[in-house]
Amino acid sequence: MHTIGRWLTGAALAALLSTSTGVAPAAAVTRMPLPFVGSSAAQSGTDTEVTFDSDGLTFHASLRTPVHSRPGVAVLLLPGSGPTDRNGSQTGLKADTMRRIADDLAAQGITSLRFDKLGSGATGLAGLSPDRLPEYGFTSQADHAQAAAELLADRTGVPVDRLAVVGHSEGALTALELTARGIAHGGLALLAPLPIRYLDLLTAQLNTQLDAAVRSGQLPISDADAARTTLRESIESLRQTGRLPANPDPLLASIGLVHANARFLAEADALDPPALAAAIGDGTHVLVTCSDKDLNISCDQVGALRDALDHTELRFAHLANASHLLDELGPFPPSRIDPLVPLPESTEFAGVLHEWALGLTG
Repeated sequence: MHTIGRWLTGAALAALLSTSTGVAPAAAVTRMPLPFVGSSAAQSGTDTEVTFDSDGLTFHASLRTPVHSRPGVAVLLLPGSGPTDRNGSQTGLKADTMRRIADDLAAQGITSLRFDKLGSGATGLAGLSPDRLPEYGFTSQADHAQAAAELLADRTGVPVDRLAVVGHSEGALTALELTARGIAHGGLALLAPLPIRYLDLLTAQLNTQLDAAVRSGQLPISDADAARTTLRESIESLRQTGRLPANPDPLLASIGLVHANARFLAEADALDPPALAAAIGDGTHVLVTCSDKDLNISCDQVGALRDALDHTELRFAHLANASHLLDELGPFPPSRIDPLVPLPESTEFAGVLHEWALGLTG
């Protein structure tokens, strides 16, 4: 999520879900403790273990119910890329981005649902054999998010079209796709969002890292140039045929450009975030954030997405000290090891999320 390898490779391997939007009955209720994870808000409410089905696969989720719920308001939480669980964490990376947002919303009386993506948490691979994983692409990821939205609507009585959705990083692209399906018109928060086409952002991220490797002497400029050429050829192939060249470059394969991920990459790249944003209803209550200390996505990159949302009730928050995972960096410069450090939630971010949530109405 924070380096290009984790951000892309995990995204394509874990965005492997089914195509049906049917919702199964909830599982038996299980009460779960709420350990401290560095949220800005005090912990409140109760997490109830629930499940939903999509195309015969069972996904595990937490329905956070505040002590005093605000009527007519419910929020679906969508994490970033990779095998990311309901809390926004991965194996070896306890970010808890989504868990903290659930805390913040519950403190304002707002019910939320978050779930384990395929390949993470209690969902795991949901019985799929590894050889079937390439069948599932970004469309499947949106399908399972839609199934989760239908479960949330069923459990809260808030119509699907009046739900609010919070999407972080790649989850913001999923959130935008849900708006095109008639979901999330109750409110939309795009946090450190994927703001341009998927493969364009990948190109920008890879070029930044190649430049740094050349400057540091870790990579000859000829190797960097060869990688850029192969990347252009791979993107052209994905956009024209939905497939990668027969023999992927080893460097590009290390960041996820492999045949098993081709469907996800092609489907995600086919969506243009500003175009999706331009189609959102005028009265939609929208939050967009970026941060000067986000090493994955720059505020300049977010500009076109922000402009496409000018017709909505937009709150654009340009943060100064939040990491890509919405951690608090304070006066310290960002680094690639930040995700491994147990940092608290960004106070700047918590403040703008609070303001956005205040504006949600039934």
